Amino acid sequence: MEVEGIAVVMGATGLCVCPGFLAAATVASLATDLEDIQRADGFARAGTGRGGGHEVRDRVRKDDVHWLDRAAPTAAQALLWIELDHLKQAFNRTLYLGLVELVGHYAAYPAGGFYQRHRDRFAIDAHDDASPAHAADDARIVSVILYLNRDWHTGDGGELRVYDADDAPAAGVGFVDVDPIGGTLVCFLSAEREHEVLISHCARQSFAGWFRC
Repeated sequence: MEVEGIAVVMGATGLCVCPGFLAAATVASLATDLEDIQRADGFARAGTGRGGGHEVRDRVRKDDVHWLDRAAPTAAQALLWIELDHLKQAFNRTLYLGLVELVGHYAAYPAGGFYQRHRDRFAIDAHDDASPAHAADDARIVSVILYLNRDWHTGDGGELRVYDADDAPAAGVGFVDVDPIGGTLVCFLSAEREHEVLISHCARQSFAGWFRC
């Protein structure tokens, strides 16, 4: 699917799942980049909250992250930024979101890793109409997840479960499960979609990012 098509689907439904967003060779290059950083001890345990409220909570999530520095990308990361810049431009042309920047990190889930149901946009960023025009300067507008797993099989777990935008938090119904197959892109409106990572039965790799205004 071309980036314009992704933007159209996301604008109509608030969610788009695009298998094969990146070629297998590019996915392999990014996976190798992630693994090189892991071997160099460049990952840290992920937490929740921010500022003084940030803490590691094993009951909420179990994964490690490495934040990417766009000012000093590796060769693989530079290619990723180019592709995601094209996506940002499509979102702005099609949906008039006024997106300015993208921040993101590699995420590595071990066997037994998970992330409980949550929303990407912090409560203090949201306003009554949850629109980009009224969001805080650092509000997350669009969430993007790109899977970097080389060989993923049914039964490996680690699915991303994205809940319907109008689903009550306690209902537990109305969702889409996405297998973390390498090259698959998932994007959704950060303020509207709660989601979780189901328990992974083997190591799981991805890039997670957020377009901001």
